[in-house]
Amino acid sequence: MADEAQSARLLAGLARRIASSLDLQETLQMVVQSVVDQLGFGAALVNMARPGDVCEVVAVAGSDDATEALMGTRAPMEAWYELLAACEAWGELRFLDHSSDQSPAGPIPSWTPPTAPVDEPGAWHPDDSLFAPLYAPDGTLIGVLSVDEPPGGMLPDAASCRLLEQFAVHAALAIEHARVHTFVADSERLFRAMFDRSPIAIALLTEDQHITRVNVAFEKLLGRASAELIGTVAAELTRPDPVPARRAADGTASSWSHYEIHFTRPDGSEVWGRVSSTLLTVEGGTEPCVLLTQIEDITILRTIQARFAYAATHDRLTGLANRALVLDRLAAALTESERGRDRVAAFYCDLDHFKAVNDTLGHAAGDQLLAEVARRLELTARERDTVGRLGGDEFVVIAYPVPSAAEAAGIATRLMNAVQQPLELAGSQVHPTASIGAALSAPGTVADQLLADADRAMYAAKAAGGDRWRLAAAP
Repeated sequence: MADEAQSARLLAGLARRIASSLDLQETLQMVVQSVVDQLGFGAALVNMARPGDVCEVVAVAGSDDATEALMGTRAPMEAWYELLAACEAWGELRFLDHSSDQSPAGPIPSWTPPTAPVDEPGAWHPDDSLFAPLYAPDGTLIGVLSVDEPPGGMLPDAASCRLLEQFAVHAALAIEHARVHTFVADSERLFRAMFDRSPIAIALLTEDQHITRVNVAFEKLLGRASAELIGTVAAELTRPDPVPARRAADGTASSWSHYEIHFTRPDGSEVWGRVSSTLLTVEGGTEPCVLLTQIEDITILRTIQARFAYAATHDRLTGLANRALVLDRLAAALTESERGRDRVAAFYCDLDHFKAVNDTLGHAAGDQLLAEVARRLELTARERDTVGRLGGDEFVVIAYPVPSAAEAAGIATRLMNAVQQPLELAGSQVHPTASIGAALSAPGTVADQLLADADRAMYAAKAAGGDRWRLAAAP
């Protein structure tokens, strides 16, 4: 089982790396190596779409034999489409059983691990295949992340599959980000050649920031015609106001530092831009200075960055805070509580008999139950509280301020009652219950300690028969 905290840190690091536009090849290699290191697969690789309607293996982690056999090999995109269509859907993943008689239109890069087949239920056959298709926002297939040789020679469990899906999301975003970044770089080179035809928004301003000329890209960016923009003071279009132009000590022109700013279009939508302006003068001339301003549309980048930040701190299934964010919020609440009298309460919630739901109604029903419990806990918790999912059927609620044990008891009771409400799953009525452990902070309590106290209290509630809550003994 992968270390969830370590995996969260790896995913957050990958997100920062992608947002920083670092080398794509190295980033994808980090993704496949993380899959091998964290999830225990014997091999992982990324096929990436290339010009000419082909897919090429660009990153491999695993044995030297696998790397030698796979790196740089290519296959037609058509073959990948047919192969993925023949696979069984495992959430966002695709699984192809070795006994399938489906065959793609062309050769697919493959490597068969040197392991003998095991004839037992749930065993992984050397010819089995597990893929994660990588899609662009418009639904275009831009690559495939595939793995082989799961740990223990058995089919990967649901937790490993969900984590593999997260690594696949980061691989797809890395490829898409590189494509966007390449497009912007090409546009900047085009700007050097011609002003009016540049896809980058460019404007010429007077030294006091009145707009004198804009290109078509600038009009589109702001959603305004040039007639509306000419003569306008740039500060009237933006928030916050631009930084005033600066001159060097010798009186020559000085370039501004890059900064980000956002514009509001007439229809109310907002566009983010990265601004770079240079004050131009003609040496020895009497003509007024001209401010050349280039605005790079980074709305997509901002959206991707927000997606990275969210994926690194939230559970993919429920949208709740993940372990890393829960611990951050808990530590912040404990720090704040040290300055006052109120205490922090942690409620560790574990569903009773959750495995029976998966076994009898299927994993889709289990996921539906988890999502519904997450929704109920969020609705029941107070506005300032944090609700998180630590993995599996384990949830946590961080409450602050909590003035007394009586208040903590009331919160625990409300959470338990919220979980107990029946719901319909896969045509059957289910009556979920939960075992809840509560723990209250004391001076000097740290986040891991308080969470561990709540965890022990939860196990005490479960040992007493479940469908109840227990308060951890005061330290």
